[in-house]
Amino acid sequence: MKIHLYIIFICIVLSICCSHATSQQTTIDYDKLKEIESNVVLDISENHSEPFGLLKDLIVMPDGSFLVSDIGKTTIEKFSSEGEYEGAIAKSGRGPGELPYMFSLEVDGYDTLIVQHNSSTQIDLWGLDRQGNYRYERSMIRNPGSFNETLSFKGSYSKNKRYVVQDFTKVELNLPDYRTAKVIIMDGFQNIVLDSLYTLKKPNFIYEDPKKYSTNITFGGLTPVGIPPYRYEDRFIVIDKNRYLIARPDKAIVNIYSSDHTIQKKIHLNIKQREVEENDLILHFAGMDRKTGELLKKYVPLFKPPFLNIWASQSDLLLHTDNTKKGKEMVVLTMDGKPEGKLYLSEYDEIKYFRNKRIYTLNKNPISGHSIRIYQVNLPK
Repeated sequence: MKIHLYIIFICIVLSICCSHATSQQTTIDYDKLKEIESNVVLDISENHSEPFGLLKDLIVMPDGSFLVSDIGKTTIEKFSSEGEYEGAIAKSGRGPGELPYMFSLEVDGYDTLIVQHNSSTQIDLWGLDRQGNYRYERSMIRNPGSFNETLSFKGSYSKNKRYVVQDFTKVELNLPDYRTAKVIIMDGFQNIVLDSLYTLKKPNFIYEDPKKYSTNITFGGLTPVGIPPYRYEDRFIVIDKNRYLIARPDKAIVNIYSSDHTIQKKIHLNIKQREVEENDLILHFAGMDRKTGELLKKYVPLFKPPFLNIWASQSDLLLHTDNTKKGKEMVVLTMDGKPEGKLYLSEYDEIKYFRNKRIYTLNKNPISGHSIRIYQVNLPK
C-alpha cells in the first residue's frame, strides 16, 4: 500500500514538473511573429508655421497634450492632443524661467516640469496653475556631486519625492564593457532620501587617442568613438503611481514592482537566440568611416540581446528588438509576456512614450528635418 501511494506521489510530482517545464519552454521567435498594423495619426513638422530646429525631449500629459523641447531654437513648445500649436512656454535667456543654450526637460508625475541646465547645476521647476498651464515657480542649485555625475528623473515616488537614476561615467582607455548606475529617491530639494534602491548595468563608450581616431569632440584628452552595437542596457520605467518595472536584457527578465518595492510579477522572456550576422554590422556601420567601424566591430557580441529597449503602457510592453532594413523592429507583449505581434518604425524615430495603444516619437530625419510623430497600434482587444 505504501509503495502504491509513493508511486502515485511521484507521478503527480513528475506531472507538475513536466507541465511547468513545458510552459517555460515556449520560445518566442521574433521572425515568426505576425505583423501588427500601425499607422501615423499625427505628424507635426512645424510649430506655428515655423520649422522645428533640433528636438530633444517630449513630455505627454494625462489629457493627451504634449510639450517638446527644441534645443535648436532654445524653446519649450506646447501642443494640444490634436496637435494644435498652443505657444511657447519658455524661451532662451538668462533670467528666471528662461532657457540656457543647452538643457534637458523632464517631468515629475505630471505635476512638475524639471529643466536641467546642462552647463551648470541649476534646476528650474515649473508647476501647474489653476488654468492647467505650466508656470515657472523657482530655481535651485543642486548638490554638484562629481563632474562625471548625471541625474535622470524617472517619475514620482510620492508627492515630494522622485525616482532618479544616478550615473557616473568615466573617460578612460580600455574601460570594461559595462558600468553600474543606481536608482535612488530624492526629495524636492535634490537631497537623497534613499540611496541604492537598485543597481542598473549601462554600456560604456569606447574611448581612443584623438590622434588615431579624429572626431569633433574630446573629453579628458580622449575621443568617444562610440558604443558597439548590441550591448544591452538595464531599464527603469515608472508605469503609473502604483507600479514601476526594471528590465534586464542580459537575464531576459522584466520585474514589475509595487510602490512599496515588492515584486508583483516576474516576466521571464524565453527568446530564440539570434546571432549577430555580417548584414547586421553592414547596416549599423553604414556611413561610418571604415577605421572606426573596424574598431567597434571587435567589441560586438556573438548574439543579440533579447531586446535593446523597452516601454510600458498600462496593459502592454513595447520592445525594441532590432534595427533592420525595414526600420526599427518593435515587438508588443502583454503584461504576462505573451507576444501580440511586431511592427516597424522609421529608423529616424526616437521613441518616447507607449500609451493607450499609441507610440509617441521624435522623428529626426536628417534630410526633411525633425517632427513629432504619433503612431496608432491596432492591437487585439
